[in-house]
Amino acid sequence: MLIKNIHLNALQNEEHAGFHTYVSEYITEDANVTLKVQLQLSDYKLKLAIEKSVLDLIHKNSYTQRVNDADAARDKPIKGFFGVVAGMLHHFNPAMAQAAYNVNLINENFSNITRLSDDKQTQAFDSYIAAIDAASADISLLGLTDWVTEMKATHAAFLEVVKSRNAEKDDKPDINMKQARVDTELAYNALVDRINAFITIEGDAVFAPLVTKINGRIDQYSNAVAQRKGWAKKKNDTTTDTETK
Repeated sequence: MLIKNIHLNALQNEEHAGFHTYVSEYITEDANVTLKVQLQLSDYKLKLAIEKSVLDLIHKNSYTQRVNDADAARDKPIKGFFGVVAGMLHHFNPAMAQAAYNVNLINENFSNITRLSDDKQTQAFDSYIAAIDAASADISLLGLTDWVTEMKATHAAFLEVVKSRNAEKDDKPDINMKQARVDTELAYNALVDRINAFITIEGDAVFAPLVTKINGRIDQYSNAVAQRKGWAKKKNDTTTDTETK
């Protein structure tokens, strides 16, 4: 029995910190496991402590919340655009399929753009949008010009929020929440990989109680995410039905 996979990027900030807090505590409480993963556990705890300190500051910081909201807003059309283009790769019209293929190659080169820190994403976006603009003929053929316009608009809105930081007196964390989450996830993955490797080699007798606890939490949080997505879909479907009546 191995530790299950979990889509950490689907968790809200509070859920993300909460899940990792449970995992950290479970491992710390199991002396037999702790001895085998001391290095990875130490790094995990450090990264988690940083994430939680950033989260605490965000709760107190109106400026940071506006930046995070603007960042989420600019991520949304990028993710949507990626999905729409991927969905057109098998278009019945060969010209459309080829155009989608051309644009999808660009998207694949920037596949992690929404996972970058704010500053790095801003830099990457300029390169990404330049490549997209260079493919304007394909974009027009696919009828996705509005998507590009929306990506540019939400990015510009994000930059305007950032510019206002000099007028703010709130404290800012040394790193943003997105980067803190990524750092915690990397430490978590290293920890889980080591535990699963030990299980594969030595069997799960020593690890079974811990794995049961962690997998139970993974199921809990995964179900919460699934329910939230279900409610969101139901709400959207209800709104669409109302608009069409």
